[in-house]
Amino acid sequence: MLNSIDKLVHDIEQANIKHNEKMTEVINTVLPDSGARSEFTTGAVRDASEGKGNPSLIPVDALRAVARRFEDGATKYGRDNWRQGIPLSRYVDSLYRHLWQLMEGDTTEDHAGAIIWNAMCLTQTKKWVEDGKLPDELNDL
Repeated sequence: MLNSIDKLVHDIEQANIKHNEKMTEVINTVLPDSGARSEFTTGAVRDASEGKGNPSLIPVDALRAVARRFEDGATKYGRDNWRQGIPLSRYVDSLYRHLWQLMEGDTTEDHAGAIIWNAMCLTQTKKWVEDGKLPDELNDL
């Protein structure tokens, strides 16, 4: 028979085991693991970032340009109007027109921002069509 201190120690050990099992479950659910690690000079370790993209490499001025283009579109057509679905060919046509205007030196609007906007919306719309979130007929390329 266990004395009261031994019982208390046993109960704490059992609680710690259950806690560790639950934490492992939470970590595996909430923090996916690729199995690869990056270790830093400080000794800190993180899951590897390969294949996940590097947003820190995206030029900030390009992000600002496309953010302004989204803002202008929201003002003119309503917030998130493009999300309702626009045929892919319309993005391609607009992208080329803005590219040609940029190449010709036209400064009547931010053509580079428009090119980025069209490329982003083309990419997202194509993905949503492939995922069944938008109708197949939008893929008219």
